[in-house]
Amino acid sequence: MRILFLFIGLSSLLCAQDRPSLSTFDPDDILVAGEERAQVMLMGTFHFDYPNLDAHVTDESNQVNVNDEKRAQELRELLDYVARFQPTKIVVERWPESNTDDYYQSYLAGDFELRRSEVYQIGFRLAKRFGHEHIYPCDAATLETSLSYHPDSAVLHPILDSIYQDWDFSGDSKYDTRYSSLYDFEDEMLANVSLLEFFLYENSPHRIRRGHGAYLVGDFELGYQRGADALALHWYSRNLRIFRNIQRISEPNDRVLVIFGAGHLGILRQQFESTPEFELIEFGSL
Repeated sequence: MRILFLFIGLSSLLCAQDRPSLSTFDPDDILVAGEERAQVMLMGTFHFDYPNLDAHVTDESNQVNVNDEKRAQELRELLDYVARFQPTKIVVERWPESNTDDYYQSYLAGDFELRRSEVYQIGFRLAKRFGHEHIYPCDAATLETSLSYHPDSAVLHPILDSIYQDWDFSGDSKYDTRYSSLYDFEDEMLANVSLLEFFLYENSPHRIRRGHGAYLVGDFELGYQRGADALALHWYSRNLRIFRNIQRISEPNDRVLVIFGAGHLGILRQQFESTPEFELIEFGSL
């Protein structure tokens, strides 16, 4: 028996000596030192003009008017803060096929009066401050929408209808109720703090992560996998397409400011954190 143990130990030692040593390779070695990457800063926002197209609707008593004297001063403070990023391109939540850049050209010429939307109050004003020639609309339709208008949509509609039956981004689970309480709290918070304070809160990594959880409860649990399929065809596909649109307009030495509704950041942030093509700059780091 002692001889057997000695033989096994000797065999293991010889195998270890024959095995080639593994060189270290850190996952970040994918990033080559000195190689230029576009920097991107995500700026999640509420919609200044309150179009009420989201599942949560802000009560009129808590809606802020960025044009009144107090909020206008706070907006200037917010713009001064974001300007520290020194963006070279500004991305906004509008369709690439829209007239957004045409409106921006009219604004530069003094022929366009800024509306309340954050696209104009933040995007246009910052782009003009930095002498940008263009603004970049990078929103995208969902895969569900694309399939609905596909040449074979007559065949696809029954399938899509079966997936989206009773699906509307809402539910009545205990977590849906808690998220509604969070949104009500944040509406009241926004009514009582400065714009900069609210944006620093809304763009904190913790708020973004926890906020994304709202998409993973309620209707996400419909059927066996139906709710998951609905979210993939709708919310995930839209945001991955948005990421692709931003990727397409970015160059390695760019500093890209992305101004989108805060709900988009749960998915967009994951893409920009993971891709080797971009460096994510924290909103709160300025």
